[in-house]
Amino acid sequence: MYSIDAYDSNGLLKPSGLLWVSMLFSARGWGVFVMAGVSRAQGAELLQLFYPHTENLYFLMGIGLPALCLMWLSGLRHKNNKMINGAWRYGRLILLAGYALDLALQVYQLTLLRGAFSWPAAVTLLATIWLMAYLVRSSRVRHTFAN
Repeated sequence: MYSIDAYDSNGLLKPSGLLWVSMLFSARGWGVFVMAGVSRAQGAELLQLFYPHTENLYFLMGIGLPALCLMWLSGLRHKNNKMINGAWRYGRLILLAGYALDLALQVYQLTLLRGAFSWPAAVTLLATIWLMAYLVRSSRVRHTFAN
């Protein structure tokens, strides 16, 4: 069904590039947090720039934590490791639940702003909807999390 290059050395289907992008996008709150920690002097200003309300950052970090765990688990998968493979099978549902929470948070923020348009919010909302649709419709994602 897929080329030989799509499988890892254990015979399991590797996550596609777009699946990696969707997991990284889901964990974007952690990326901002790490960038703020690395830039020690301007860390607070950087967090204030991206997330004026820090509770939004904490929500986003909570939503992105399962995606970080799935990225970590993708490297630990092996045919004989039943516990990790069992957790991996629920990865698609976990990512979809995270994207649904992220979408709800973005709609809530949009209602707080009374629908005021901003490019970063619009691009983030569009990317969230598009990546969520990819997770729902892609047979490659379905097969990746099935084995």
